[in-house]
Amino acid sequence: MATLRRAWWLSKMELKLSVKNYLTIILLAVIYTFFLRVTIADYLESSFFLVDVLLIFYLVTTPFSTKPKALQYQKVNDGLFATPYFSMLYQLPIKRAAIITSRFIVLYVAIIVSTTFLFTMTYLTSSVLRETIAIPQFLALMLIWICISMAIGGLFPASDPGDKIKRFTMFWSYMTIIIFFVALYIIFPLWFDTGLLNWTIYLANEHTIISIFAFLTLAGLCTWQWFRVALKRLKTIDYLD
Repeated sequence: MATLRRAWWLSKMELKLSVKNYLTIILLAVIYTFFLRVTIADYLESSFFLVDVLLIFYLVTTPFSTKPKALQYQKVNDGLFATPYFSMLYQLPIKRAAIITSRFIVLYVAIIVSTTFLFTMTYLTSSVLRETIAIPQFLALMLIWICISMAIGGLFPASDPGDKIKRFTMFWSYMTIIIFFVALYIIFPLWFDTGLLNWTIYLANEHTIISIFAFLTLAGLCTWQWFRVALKRLKTIDYLD
């Protein structure tokens, strides 16, 4: 409990520094809301894959938009990429678990704000979406996507301790992203003949309670795994090297 309180205290400092940057989320959400409002009717019929790609891109990248440059993941020294703010905290007499937990809290606040804002604005402005899913199920849908964003986005706080970037590191990173979206395309449009968003709408409508439990479990397990990755990386990084 003491670790969680300290993590929350650390998070509040960063959140205060990032308040102005949250305006970027509003701007991005307005743009994506317009796109979803225009395409949602056709998407629900044909599951246009680009909608899924852009939705994931928005939800995963918005946490970057909420951080001032000094708090972002960047090159620290020769070959080492990390978050300078994280390396500064590491020099203080604060438990590693509290520092890492604070990174997840900051990320998850950004995810909850960005996801809630986008989905709520889209629901309010799209009569097609309102006819497709009722408010209780829509709230479940929003929670499902918050969980998806947490499961994927946990990569970022797990990377905050730092990475030794080698010659082919960036190449393999881009290849991983490409493989992820290719797999997504094979599984949903080709195999299930639907889109990821469309599939989650179906789950929220037809299996509301089970879906909520399943995706909360997924988010919890992924957070636990990403937390372990962050701890492991922290043991191998030397910020003074």
